[in-house]
Amino acid sequence: MTTRIATITGYLVRSLAHLPIFYKVLIANSLIVVTGAVAGTTLTLLSTGSTEHLFELVALFTIAGTFLSVLINWIVLRAAFRPIDVLEQTADEVRRGNFHVRAPSVPLSDPDLENLTATFNAMLDTLVGYQQRLRELSQRVLTAQEEERQRIARELHDDPAQSLTALLVLLKMLHDRQQPTDGRTLQELIDLTTATLESIRAIAQELRPPVLDDFGLAAALEGLAAQYWQRFGLPVHVYVRGQRQRLSPEIELALYRIAQEALTNVAKHADATYATIDLQFREGTVSLRIEDDGRGFEPREGLGRGLGLFGMRERAELVHGTFALESEPGHGTRITVAVPLESRTQFASTTGVRA
Repeated sequence: MTTRIATITGYLVRSLAHLPIFYKVLIANSLIVVTGAVAGTTLTLLSTGSTEHLFELVALFTIAGTFLSVLINWIVLRAAFRPIDVLEQTADEVRRGNFHVRAPSVPLSDPDLENLTATFNAMLDTLVGYQQRLRELSQRVLTAQEEERQRIARELHDDPAQSLTALLVLLKMLHDRQQPTDGRTLQELIDLTTATLESIRAIAQELRPPVLDDFGLAAALEGLAAQYWQRFGLPVHVYVRGQRQRLSPEIELALYRIAQEALTNVAKHADATYATIDLQFREGTVSLRIEDDGRGFEPREGLGRGLGLFGMRERAELVHGTFALESEPGHGTRITVAVPLESRTQFASTTGVRA
């Protein structure tokens, strides 16, 4: 008998433990009120000596107390737990993909639950903001890809294609002559072929410099500086501080592209007489600073001028780095990026972006 009672008691305890908190509080409050009503009624009748209808009165007060307790507790607890139900419904809508839903304010709600609702709505606002930023970034990536394709197509058409056309015309002329070719014509063919090959190499170098993969970031930046001197006549001084070392491909590519975009801005927009690239290897950190003596600009306006600042910042954040921009009209521009080297191991199992 004792074992059976213990089994039943254990089953009831487990069942109550799995009930929602609403029903746990409701049952607990109801038991307290009913116990108080029964005990109070019994003691009152016994103290007065009126025990003739003791059982009937106790049963009446028990039923009435139970009904009123359950009713009042139901109303009060339902109102108190209403914000939790609202949050649950809102979270379910979010789980289904509706990120624009917000949990409404509930009248007579507990202040702590109101704060929880406000925090939940703020979290959804932040999430929607990140989604909007991601869409903008995706659009910028697509636009940049299309612009890059147009630029490559234009450069191929304007330089190598025209050179190859001229080369083809000369070869046809030689073929039509059907006579020995003089040295001057051969030299023209050699020069034209050499120029065409150099143009194609320059385009390939800009798309993906082999030196970055073969010799690392420092050598690639030195080659980039030479390239901007040849193309734009812009003197670029490169300073490498600390012990040179190979970084993860993702970090090297991100810093190289940031330097490339920054120098392009300097060459096309800054009217600068020189620029500097300062690459510093420290224990646990690599930093890159690009500085020029150009006309500068207002940083808030720069984001809307198509200067690639958004893309540079995104590249720095993708390798867990920090991006800082300092500029003002008439005083040049300085871009500083710092990347923690301990993050390099985090990229070992991910697919790097090759751009």
